[in-house]
Amino acid sequence: MSRCCQSAINFGSTSVMTRIDRYLLILYLRVFAVCFVTLAGLLIVAQVFTNLDEFIQYGKARGSLVRGLVEYYSPAMLAILDRTCGLLVLLSTMFVIAWLYRTNEMTALLAAGISKARIIRPILIMSVLAIVFAAVSRECFIPHWATALSKSPQDLQGGERLQSIRPTVDVDFGVLIAGRNLETNSQSIISPVFKFHGPVAEVIEQIHANRAVYLPADATHGDGYRVDGLNPKSILPGVPSIRRDGVDYLLLPSDTPWLAADQCFVASRVEYDMLRGGSSKQFASTADLIWRLRNQPEYYGTDMKVMVHTRFLQPWMDLTQLLLGLPLILTTRNRNVVQLVVVCLATFGLFFAVSAGFGSLASRGTLISPAVAAWAPLLLFGPIAYARARHAMME
Repeated sequence: MSRCCQSAINFGSTSVMTRIDRYLLILYLRVFAVCFVTLAGLLIVAQVFTNLDEFIQYGKARGSLVRGLVEYYSPAMLAILDRTCGLLVLLSTMFVIAWLYRTNEMTALLAAGISKARIIRPILIMSVLAIVFAAVSRECFIPHWATALSKSPQDLQGGERLQSIRPTVDVDFGVLIAGRNLETNSQSIISPVFKFHGPVAEVIEQIHANRAVYLPADATHGDGYRVDGLNPKSILPGVPSIRRDGVDYLLLPSDTPWLAADQCFVASRVEYDMLRGGSSKQFASTADLIWRLRNQPEYYGTDMKVMVHTRFLQPWMDLTQLLLGLPLILTTRNRNVVQLVVVCLATFGLFFAVSAGFGSLASRGTLISPAVAAWAPLLLFGPIAYARARHAMME
């Protein structure tokens, strides 16, 4: 028996990893790497040329432009992989199958009596592994680099960048936090105003100062803001710190050694990112998002609930996108790669548009619930994608 016949017989078995399996795996990894580098390169080049002056200045501070770009974009590669994983898996599968058709290798394997399902099995396994890796990265690696990922090119400058503040009410501690501007690098509020309506209001109604710096909890205090340069009218000499039931609401220099005479500490669960008004928790883990929804529901809207549901369903949504495009690739012998890419992008765009549409409806808070918004695209496309992909593989 010839080596080719023996390879074909082994390839048709269900328990042996053959040379053809290894060939397809290596081909898939190469295509996946090329697609990822291409997509990431396009995004990086567009951002670099848009913010070239900022990167040049940052490169001078870091020693060279290349070093500055590597430091800034190394964590960003994880975020790019997270956002494009579904598309990368679909494109990689499409290119590998198109290559098999183009070189007539698919025809030879089918002529040997091997089903399409067996041929593309290693490709599907690698696709699932890529989707799983993206999910693990989303929960473990990306939250670790959340601070670096949240920085824009303008934040790389040595000086501070001013940003408008969104006044926020801390319901737990009874204080409204406002001010003139935010300094993103130092996590400071310029000309802050703290208006109290809780226990502190019994002593003082509001505090004006030059600056307030957000300090996370440590051994001496909880989460809150150290207020510097108090307005003379706000200073209460000799007044003790305000505590109720063992909870610090306002620490004053009269009995707090680490505070200067013109400083005080306002306890608050409103983190600095909440004052920025953007999607500050897009790089947080799912466990962190759930904790915030349970313990700080007044600070987050319906979009956060949609995000939590989507986090659980994202691997299945990526797999559904792959199964939607798979029949289009397997049931045609069109070797025009450009047309196949257009079809795959159209399929991906349709799924993305439907998902974004349901998410927009849920964000209004009245039309559909966050759970329905997250599950609807999967329930709508999932059964169709599975049935068509199974039929195409068994054809």
